[in-house]
Amino acid sequence: MSPTSERAIRGGGAALLLLLAVALAAGWWTKARCLTDGDGWINGEQYLGWCYTDVYPLWYAEKLDQGATPYLDHPVEYPVLTGAEMWLADAVGRVLPGETDGGRFFHVTAAFGAGLLAWTFLLLRGEGLSRERLLRFVLAPTLVVYAFMNWDPLAVALCTAGLVAHRRGRDVEAGVFAGLGTAAKLFPGLLVPVVFATRWAQGRRRAAFAHAGSALGAWLAVNVPWMVVAPTGWRRFVDLSRERGADWDSLWLFADRLGWLHLDVGALNLASLLVFLGGAMLISWLGGRRRDPERWWELLLPLLAWFLLANKVYSPQFSLWLLPLMALALPSTPAFVAFAATDLMVFLVRFPYLGHESGVDPGPGYPLFAAALLLRAAALCWVIVSAVRGDAGDQPPRRLVGSSVGSTASPAVDTGSGSVGTSVGSAVGEPDSVGVGEADSDGD
Repeated sequence: MSPTSERAIRGGGAALLLLLAVALAAGWWTKARCLTDGDGWINGEQYLGWCYTDVYPLWYAEKLDQGATPYLDHPVEYPVLTGAEMWLADAVGRVLPGETDGGRFFHVTAAFGAGLLAWTFLLLRGEGLSRERLLRFVLAPTLVVYAFMNWDPLAVALCTAGLVAHRRGRDVEAGVFAGLGTAAKLFPGLLVPVVFATRWAQGRRRAAFAHAGSALGAWLAVNVPWMVVAPTGWRRFVDLSRERGADWDSLWLFADRLGWLHLDVGALNLASLLVFLGGAMLISWLGGRRRDPERWWELLLPLLAWFLLANKVYSPQFSLWLLPLMALALPSTPAFVAFAATDLMVFLVRFPYLGHESGVDPGPGYPLFAAALLLRAAALCWVIVSAVRGDAGDQPPRRLVGSSVGSTASPAVDTGSGSVGTSVGSAVGEPDSVGVGEADSDGD
């Protein structure tokens, strides 16, 4: 690579990092501006001012303000790695000078989230994506409005790391990241059957089982201790997931509100599961027929998008899950723009509507909110169709032996020997060269 090309890569990377920093700062400010006076939310400003975040009230609701240890002293509604992040943010906040309160907990949590999202960007950058694809992550309105809504950046980063490791042929490492991601939020677990099916179709049976085994082992390693010492606290997430009804953003609630479908929680759980499984099988069949197994990882995007549509819960920040996958695997830029626009529309309508439901006016009625939800659902269907169809001429470059990540030479077997965790530094400047590794063996 010429010195001019190297400078262009570094310069472009610096500009994108600056844009990411601006986006994350804007995301922090949209939430923090309602917490700076120390009095918390006043007169429904979290709704009418679009500054709601789960982080602030849950510091109190999960008894962290009283020094409770998640799961041991109080059941927590999230999987254990998310609970661990909550505990760590609280511990860090308590050693900083000044008064400890929910606002400080939010700021520390946002700092953690910003670091995790920066790592996610560097992982994408290290895959040699074009600037246009990287901008889908950096400039997405979803990133600004939902980056610090909840603790999803941890699972987003771990899922991305797992997918990148799989693309580099390091499927055991991919399994570890997927297992840890599933211990933070459930959705990274979708990566496991995708990788397993890929390696099975390639005749690499040991690699398939090694990936699944490493994912299960990582998940068990962080869950079993809490199952043993705090079974009631650990089960809170499982029980809540089973017992809760349809979420505000769910199409199931839309059908219920219109009188089309009335299901109790048990029937809703079964129906949503069957709808997801049916759609997932169709996506896998259609998408698998249109591409070689080495590209089946691209189907994680339509599978996850379908999961959001079929699930009884679509918490607003769940849209963050899709951003790295849209950068990596979505051929259609118009489909991304449609999703970004409609997801922002849902955000702008949702919180004033919830304020209206809580007695805080003025706020829109349900018809406007439902219209925004349907438009986003249509955009997600567009994303699914585009991703299933695919486009062999619009793929991120593969890592090549002796070539940089940004090389556009013809694809070859990925033989990356550098682990995902050790390649971040090279992604800031020029992507790392890749030496001969063991990715083509069956042992992983």
